[in-house]
Amino acid sequence: MGLKAIGEYVEKSKVTHILRRALSSYFFPLVTACVSLACYYLGWDIVTIWYMCICGTAIMVCCKDVTPVICIFLFLNILVSLKHSPAYMGAASDYFVRPAILGQEIVAVAFFAGSVIFRLVTGIVSRRFKLTPMFFGMVALCVAFALSGLFSTRYTPLNLMYGLALSATLLGIFTFVCGNIQIDEKTFIRIAFYLVALFATVAFELLIAYCTYDGLIVNGKVVRSLLFFGWGTYNQMGMILTLTLPAWFYLAGKDKYGTAYLVGALLNLLACYLCFSRQAMLMGSVIFAACAVWLLIWDKGRKRIINASVMAGILVIAAIILGVKHKDVSYFFSSFWDALETGSGRIAIWRDGLRNFLTKPVFGVGFYNPAAEYGDVGYFSGNLSYSIPRMCHNTVLQIVSACGLVGLITYVIHRTQTVISFINNITHERVFIAMTLAALLLVCLLDNHIFYFLPTIVYAVLVALLSVTEKKV
Repeated sequence: MGLKAIGEYVEKSKVTHILRRALSSYFFPLVTACVSLACYYLGWDIVTIWYMCICGTAIMVCCKDVTPVICIFLFLNILVSLKHSPAYMGAASDYFVRPAILGQEIVAVAFFAGSVIFRLVTGIVSRRFKLTPMFFGMVALCVAFALSGLFSTRYTPLNLMYGLALSATLLGIFTFVCGNIQIDEKTFIRIAFYLVALFATVAFELLIAYCTYDGLIVNGKVVRSLLFFGWGTYNQMGMILTLTLPAWFYLAGKDKYGTAYLVGALLNLLACYLCFSRQAMLMGSVIFAACAVWLLIWDKGRKRIINASVMAGILVIAAIILGVKHKDVSYFFSSFWDALETGSGRIAIWRDGLRNFLTKPVFGVGFYNPAAEYGDVGYFSGNLSYSIPRMCHNTVLQIVSACGLVGLITYVIHRTQTVISFINNITHERVFIAMTLAALLLVCLLDNHIFYFLPTIVYAVLVALLSVTEKKV
């Protein structure tokens, strides 16, 4: 039996049909959320890895439309349990490098990554992937990443390695999604449910943290530094919670009786505040307001009246809270700039990034600073010293610091292309994706997220979705 015959047999088999229906159903994100939560609290990280990789490989083999893999990409961001976290603030566990676990990781990831690469190549060979201006803009940006720090006196090959890895992730996922996703009337509803399931998982972990973390609340105040999860800190949680906000409004607009989703959106915004990430509080509020306006424009007739009434009620409740807690609220906003200066040290980091740009304005100083000492920007203690590069906690400053004018110009071109792509074909589905992308980019004005590989995957998926739904003119 030849490869073609095997492929046809697999395509027509009953097992393939069952798997395809299961993976494309609305139950898939629910099951994924349950598995993630169970393994998170039981410390069964390897089970989560096998689940993600097996499901991902099954999607690649069985599904003509790869949309369900977006669920896997999203949940990869919260894979690591607190018990086995290798991070500095956690237990510094060696779980993931133990031979018995590492061997399984390599096998599982190899299957999944191999199947993704196979579908990526298949999408190119079958000409489903089209070369577009946005793709070439991404290529130019990736070249800038690879050239980061060139001719700098502090140049290290780690700049090239990190730039190439980031570029491969960005271009690979973009090409894969563009060449394999098939858009239909249910595509974006499924994506919205993936995001809602991700929110539910993260919100549950936040609730459990409030109920079980020792010393989290002291004298009525939350010690946010203790809001650490195996997969990240309160800021990573804030990024995820902000990212999931637009999904609620999209479902509220799509469903005839979708007003209940506004309650979910309100709970999502509340979680943004309860995680005590300033970026999530600020940017989540902006995205919530923008999505509310979008929904009111979208709604018609009786549904608009109902949803407008609900949002008016939310405004009244917010006004009451502001009135009762006006001192706390005014303190938060008045101290926000001071917190950037003295609390998180963002302004000092931004100034350092700008100085780096002025020092080496063409190619920047690169992502890494091997000469950094304790207390300097670019220094990381522990086992993370040689894996995490210097970060400026702002997308634009990060690019000009690490990649100079070459990076800035290519980023401006890339960002302009995404805006033009959106304007070319404004639909409610594309507004949903654009709002989700905007949520990610807004929190990245105060943090590093899209320069880490898992959020980079999410970013590439969102840009690809804009690209494949763009009206051809």
